[in-house]
Amino acid sequence: MVDHTRAVELIARPRVFISSVQEGYTHFRDGASRGITKAGCLPIRAEDFPAGTVSPRTACLDGVASCDAVVLILGARYGTPTAVGISAVEEEYSEARRLKKRFLVFIEKTTYEPRQSEFIQSLSSYVGGHWRKSFSSADELEALVEQGLKEVAPMSGTDLEKSARKRIDAAFAERPPKSDQVSWLKVVWTALRDEEVVDPVRFSDQRFQDEIQRLAHSVEARLFDYAQSKQTRPEAARLHISQVDHRNWSEGQNLVELDVYENGTLAIAANVTGVKARSGPSHDIAQLYQIDPDTVSQRLTQAWSFANSWWNAIDTYARHEPLLYNLALLDVGTRRLERPRPHQNGVTIPWFNQVEIVQAYDHPRAVSRAELQSPHDAIRHAMSILEIRFRDLEKKR
Repeated sequence: MVDHTRAVELIARPRVFISSVQEGYTHFRDGASRGITKAGCLPIRAEDFPAGTVSPRTACLDGVASCDAVVLILGARYGTPTAVGISAVEEEYSEARRLKKRFLVFIEKTTYEPRQSEFIQSLSSYVGGHWRKSFSSADELEALVEQGLKEVAPMSGTDLEKSARKRIDAAFAERPPKSDQVSWLKVVWTALRDEEVVDPVRFSDQRFQDEIQRLAHSVEARLFDYAQSKQTRPEAARLHISQVDHRNWSEGQNLVELDVYENGTLAIAANVTGVKARSGPSHDIAQLYQIDPDTVSQRLTQAWSFANSWWNAIDTYARHEPLLYNLALLDVGTRRLERPRPHQNGVTIPWFNQVEIVQAYDHPRAVSRAELQSPHDAIRHAMSILEIRFRDLEKKR
């Protein structure tokens, strides 16, 4: 798991795409990459992309979209025109401009092909002034890129972390319905960048709603149950889907509330008590005073499984890396976190006061996309922290 110190380091690394011809330009691209790294950013370039099923053109344009800024390096050659009639570099520039990315333009001091000269001239009115810098060597380019990125400062890692924490807190403030027999587990993940990840217009699109439900039903640890009905409520900034039958909680339900927000925040709440049908007075009493850690762990597995599928679906190229998350048990009441004993005929009534929320972490934790896919360590760590939290509650009797 990514620790908090490492999380801040990762957060503070904006992604910067290097756009230039590649053939015969490796030394300049390497120099730009070093400058980007020295500026505390993460260089993104086509030669480092993994093998994939998409075309190189699609991979490069997606790479541009995944970044916070673009370093455009122009030398003597324009490059071979693509099927759309312009070079790959000019097409990357056009895509970055369409997406309103930040630009740093660096022009080699040399003699240019006619079409390259035209391209450079076309940039002058748009980029202009300060960031239309010239260079003669890879070392000079490296220094200029480092200086430029430090002055432009694509984003502040500290500010991003604060903003992400606020989004997580806001998601926790949205509480599921109350019932004496139900305690909830809630997990919230969010991206670091506070930007539109999902077009909110899609929340009212039936196909988009169906796709989310398909993911929730089809992941390995299924979050939704086909046998239970769903209620969907699109809003201006989020889509709410619930698998809740408010009339029938006492019969044992797989209660789930799922929220996806336009900024990419994902929140999942699921019941960790009342998961079995009522079978008698002693069983009902046990649910009032116990939360089974095995049920919590199972619910965490379901939530993480869906979160992995969700983020892979909306952020294929892992622009949002790492994510921040936190989790809590809600409406705990006087329950202990303990496993029911076999043939339990009675229940010891806890002596500590009513508790609304037991939050696992004081501050959101970072999680990489790889860890999102294999969350065993994260779940085990969360369960250990929750056990400590409950022990601390009992000490405050």
